[in-house]
Amino acid sequence: MFQIQAPILIVPTADAKLAVGVHLHAAGLAAYREIALAAKGLEIAHLQFVFRGLTLAVCSRVRRDGIVEIEIGLGDPRLPKSAFTAAQMRQAETASRRSGAGRPNRPAGARSLISQDNGSRSM
Repeated sequence: MFQIQAPILIVPTADAKLAVGVHLHAAGLAAYREIALAAKGLEIAHLQFVFRGLTLAVCSRVRRDGIVEIEIGLGDPRLPKSAFTAAQMRQAETASRRSGAGRPNRPAGARSLISQDNGSRSM
């Protein structure tokens, strides 16, 4: 058995840099460990965990060049510890589009507020 060192890019937000301070390298390692323990793959849309009393939120992706990139920001301690993969977010967006969620409910035949011909507002 042997170990390898793979490049992982850690991108902290300004708030995370300020809050974590000199422990930023350790926070990056902790973020990678939490992503691995979530066992949902390397593309995580949102994952929160506690590091040295701070709630951190991370997202990760695999870049085109194969390097894993992990963004670290401050999380919300009021939210439960959970992880959403990028694939789950795409599935939710697709389902939302199919159900028509987010579209304004206009009665059939309702006119647009913007006139098609000259861009002026109709009354």
